[in-house]
Amino acid sequence: MTPTTSILTYSEIDNRRFSETVAPCVQHLLQIARRILKHDDLAWDAVQEALISLWKEEEPPVHARAWLKQAVVFRSLHLARTIGRRQRHEGRIRRFRSESSVRDEPSRQLVAEETQAILLQAVQDLSEAYRSVMELWLFDQLDYSAIAAVLRVPVGTVRSRLNRAREELRRSLDPEILN
Repeated sequence: MTPTTSILTYSEIDNRRFSETVAPCVQHLLQIARRILKHDDLAWDAVQEALISLWKEEEPPVHARAWLKQAVVFRSLHLARTIGRRQRHEGRIRRFRSESSVRDEPSRQLVAEETQAILLQAVQDLSEAYRSVMELWLFDQLDYSAIAAVLRVPVGTVRSRLNRAREELRRSLDPEILN
C-alpha cells in the first residue's frame, strides 16, 4: 500500500496561496474602504477591484498586504471622486433640463385645466368690487398698495374686499376643488 499523496496543480497552489494571503486582511480592507466611502456596497466594490488587481499581477508584490491596503485606498478615493463628479454633473443637468414626472401625466393636466376653468368662472361670478380686487391680486399679482392705487381706494378697503372675495369663493366652490 502506498500512501496517497495529493498532487496539486500549479493553479491550485496559486489559488491556495492567494487565499491564505488575502483572507486574513479582507475585513481590515473593508474597514479602510468604508471609512473613505461611507457605504458598505461601495466598500466591497473597492476591495474586490483591489483583489482582482492583485490576482492579475504577474509577479506578486513582496508585501502583498501593504500593496492591497494601498490599492484599496486608491480605488476608494477614485470611486468617491467619480461619484462626486457624477452627482455634481447630474445636479447641473437637473437645473437645465426637467424630466417628465408623474405631474406631467395627461390626466393630471386635464384635471388642472378643468379646475382652473371652474376657478375662473367662480371669480367671474363675484360682484364687481370683489372681482376687480381678486383679479388684480390673483392674475396681475399686485400687492395691496398697488391694488389700492389702481382702484383709488384705501389699502384697508383692498384687504377687506379681498377677504370677502375669498369667503365668497369658498362658499361657492365644491370642497373637493379646494383640496
